[in-house]
Amino acid sequence: MNGTNRMADEKEREFLRQYQPEEYAPISITVDAIVVGVAKDTADNYRKLDRQSLNILLVKREHYPYKGCYSLPGGFVGEKETLEDTLKRVLSDKTGLSDIYSEQLYTFGSVERDPRMRIVSCAYISLVDISRTSITGAQWFGIEDICNMELAFDHNQMIEEALKRLRGKINYTDIVFHMMPAEFTISELQEVYELILGKKLLPAAFRRTIGEKLEDTGKMTSNVGHRPSRIFRYKEPPQDR
Repeated sequence: MNGTNRMADEKEREFLRQYQPEEYAPISITVDAIVVGVAKDTADNYRKLDRQSLNILLVKREHYPYKGCYSLPGGFVGEKETLEDTLKRVLSDKTGLSDIYSEQLYTFGSVERDPRMRIVSCAYISLVDISRTSITGAQWFGIEDICNMELAFDHNQMIEEALKRLRGKINYTDIVFHMMPAEFTISELQEVYELILGKKLLPAAFRRTIGEKLEDTGKMTSNVGHRPSRIFRYKEPPQDR
C-alpha cells in the first residue's frame, strides 16, 4: 500500500469516527410476503368438476395500527438480518411455511405509507402448492374477495403488483409450476394460466405451447363425471454443464 492509499484510509477512519447518524431522520425497513397459491374446490354438480381459484395468505393484525384489519404477513428487518433472513423468519412465524419459492418483487417507500414512522417495505412474492402446505396463523383468501377488502397499509397495492409480475412472467418462465401439484391434467394447468392472465385460452393452442414442459405419467383420471384425462407432471429442463 502506497502513502496515498494509507492517507486515504486514515481520512476515512477519521470521517467514520466523527460521523453522526442521529443527525438523519430514522427510517425502518420491513419485509412483506405475498404468498400466492391455487385452491381447488369440489363443485357440487353432476360432472364432479373441480373449480380452481387464485388465493393469497393474509393475517389479522393483533396490534395497532390497523388492529383487527387483515394484512400481508410481514415484519421488521432485524439489525443482524438480511432481507432474505427476515422473509424466512416472517413466513415461518406467521404462516408456518418454509423452503418455498420466493423472489423480490418491489420496494414500497411512500412517505406516509405507515402512520408510525417512515418505513420502507421490501415486498416478496412467494408461490406454493396449497395442497402440500400446512398453514398456521394465516388464512387463504380468494383474489375476488381481496378486491373488496381494504387491507392494512398499502398491501392492496402490493398484491396488485404481485399479480402484474405473475402475468408478466407466466408466458416466458416456468414460474407457474411452483403453484401446481406434482401431477395434474392439462385442463387444470390451463385453468391456472387463465386465472392469472384473466382471459380464456384456446385449448389446442395452449397444448402446443405448453407441451414441451410436460411429461406424461401414463395415468388417467378416474371417478370423474366426464371423459378421463391424461395426467402429466412438470418436466425439469436439462441442467447446463
